[in-house]
Amino acid sequence: MSAILEMDVARWEREGRVVLDDVRLTIARGEHWVILGPNGAGKSSLLAILTAYAWPTEGVVRVLGETYGRCDTTAMKRRMGVVSATLGAWLRPEDVAEEVAASGLYAMIGPWRAYDDEDRRRGREALARLRAESLAGRPYGRLSQGERQRVLIARALVGAPDLLVLDEPCVSLDPVARERFLDDVERLVGESGPTTLVVTHHVEEIPRFVTHALVLREGRAVASGPIDRALTSETLSAAFGARCTLHRESGRYGLAITR
Repeated sequence: MSAILEMDVARWEREGRVVLDDVRLTIARGEHWVILGPNGAGKSSLLAILTAYAWPTEGVVRVLGETYGRCDTTAMKRRMGVVSATLGAWLRPEDVAEEVAASGLYAMIGPWRAYDDEDRRRGREALARLRAESLAGRPYGRLSQGERQRVLIARALVGAPDLLVLDEPCVSLDPVARERFLDDVERLVGESGPTTLVVTHHVEEIPRFVTHALVLREGRAVASGPIDRALTSETLSAAFGARCTLHRESGRYGLAITR
């Protein structure tokens, strides 16, 4: 099985502080991973390296067969679909939803040229996959948080990416909107969708299709591998520094904390 992603981050330092230390991650085609840990564990730092916004102090990153530092990362980003709160904050509120979705074709925030009819058509098609075609002509800034997340998923999928990255995808969603969002993600990835990487600190946000987990604490790996082995009460207790009891029902996870 070919590797979609190979990361060997021996060390990443910022302002004299070691942020990531000996973190390795290999994702094979057809696997779906979650990176999980508390705030400050290094999740966002690892994601910044994966998406080529930062470079490890020591280490190697290969994505889709290309080695960072030896390839055109702009072209590489077009092969990734990314959903994140940071990305959503950068979008222009006046852009209508079909244009926001279409911007994923170019891996850019906002248009670098006027969108043509084909761009808009593909944006509408991506929204339709999310059952959100009714949003096509509405300004992004006037949408609810749940509607915005559906538009961001459409943007991530419009270019048929090889790798889908969901960075804290349920932030600011109420429980009902969260479940609807996860239902959409599970349906789309289940339809022979791309290899997916979910980044979160909430086990409740892990979709049913996730097969592997990397658990982080203070920039180091606590556990990594098939989810049934890597995601346990013991590994989560070590990661969060509290007694955690993990349970699973109907393929979804929950967590109880004992004080």
